[in-house]
Amino acid sequence: MSYLIDTNAWIGFWGGDQAFGSKAKQIMVDQPDTCLISMASIWEASIKIGLGKLRLPYDLRRDLPRLLEENGFLLLGIEQDDALGVLDLPPHHGDTFDRMMTVQAMRRNLRVISRDPVFERYGLRRVW
Repeated sequence: MSYLIDTNAWIGFWGGDQAFGSKAKQIMVDQPDTCLISMASIWEASIKIGLGKLRLPYDLRRDLPRLLEENGFLLLGIEQDDALGVLDLPPHHGDTFDRMMTVQAMRRNLRVISRDPVFERYGLRRVW
């Protein structure tokens, strides 16, 4: 079984969030080779940092490659069928990045590591 790590999850994990879900943390620590981070999530964080809406305790551009490597997480690119799959999603949620990650998780049968229950509205299994 593999997991798609939502933006709030990897930010909280690497930021030392004290309220981080224990099941999510256990998976990310014990099974890192099953954890994927979508390029959509990195894009989302980059936009928020650029707009001043998000601050991280590390430099995303400089430190992200090291953090991915040290933790054993894999990057998940966006394929054409991912982008087109958004056309068929019910309008449960308007966040562009969550919608992309929803399609990615659905197409690859991934569970989602996230504090946000919106993924469950699409029939995905969420871990926190």
